[in-house]
Amino acid sequence: MTELLSRTVPSPAGLLDRAIALRTDADLLDGYARRLLATAAALTGTAAPEGSRAALERQAAACRASARRLRTAAWALLTHRRPGGTVRDGAPARTGRDVTWTGPGEDGGARG
Repeated sequence: MTELLSRTVPSPAGLLDRAIALRTDADLLDGYARRLLATAAALTGTAAPEGSRAALERQAAACRASARRLRTAAWALLTHRRPGGTVRDGAPARTGRDVTWTGPGEDGGARG
């Protein structure tokens, strides 16, 4: 049974790596959302096809929603790497990495 668990349950370091990857992807999606909104704003007063601005705004909203979900998933992974399923002080302890963590919705809306 121990052998089976070691193959199916990632190590705490593995969970941290996955959480970092999810946060990185969330940051990328937020960047895409900002670019989409900037493009939509640039279309104001131009001869762009009707509905282009609204479509870009919808795509930006989808990027931001996906980014929030990825951050929530990253936070959930971190709760599983701590004894008792908690992350103390908003940062994973004993990681050996300089990583700042906020829970879902705790970034002040800075990322969508």
